[in-house]
Amino acid sequence: MNSNMDPLAGARRLLKGLGAVNLNALRVLLRSGVGPAADYVTYTHRLYTGYGLPWMWSRLAWRNDLRVPSIRVEELFPEIDFVRSPEVLYPFPRDLSTHPHELIILAFVVRQLGPELVVEFGTAEGRTALNFALHVPSGGEVVTVNFPPTPPTNYVGYFYWEHPLREKIKQVFTDLRAWDSTPYRGTAGVVFCDACDELDGLVVETALAFEVVGMGGVIFRHDYGSAEGPTHFWNELSRELPVKHLEGTTLLCLRVNTPEVHEKVQKVGAALRQNGLAWSHKG
Repeated sequence: MNSNMDPLAGARRLLKGLGAVNLNALRVLLRSGVGPAADYVTYTHRLYTGYGLPWMWSRLAWRNDLRVPSIRVEELFPEIDFVRSPEVLYPFPRDLSTHPHELIILAFVVRQLGPELVVEFGTAEGRTALNFALHVPSGGEVVTVNFPPTPPTNYVGYFYWEHPLREKIKQVFTDLRAWDSTPYRGTAGVVFCDACDELDGLVVETALAFEVVGMGGVIFRHDYGSAEGPTHFWNELSRELPVKHLEGTTLLCLRVNTPEVHEKVQKVGAALRQNGLAWSHKG
């Protein structure tokens, strides 16, 4: 459930770290100092554990922590023709943001489903919010929630600040724990979760996503496999929900396309609100 509760997690992390230490790391240390050497070890460690190669994760023998079933996006969305990419704005990869092909998938789904409401948790620079706004139908709205920026600097959402599509974007600055989902409950066609990587925040974010998603909607979660918290958290949720890992990406997807799944999502969301992840181990 939580790597901090696993007594072997530290040992495994140490062994992986040692696997990244080599003569090149020592050479960088001697030539450039501690900082560059630490960066080098971190980078090679991520490559060794598969974090730098999302399109190969499903085939890496040592990646036994990805337990959510993997599926090709074409199989999960057979009604979408993925042959030709839709328009995307600012497609080049950004630090800690979605990869270009992930952004294309999100744009495809929003364009196909045509939701009147998209809810995003974690605005960051506003790149995904802007692309959601590009593909929602006329009259549609993107509600994006982010922790209040620290004054006097505010770069949250800067990609859409001067863009004409800004009128479709409603920016909410608040802690997710304080956000009132009541006006949006059961109405979102697409929900994109990318705000929290720690367990407490993941519980709140996911409960909110389950509250606002409507029947026929889709929930996406970013950073599966590239961040430890979301990976372990959604591994647990996948025991109860038909969530899928889109092959070659860091995206998880939960299609709420049947009454049975919708009911289960609502129940799990309520249980998360009340008990966190403890619900998954009852009985």
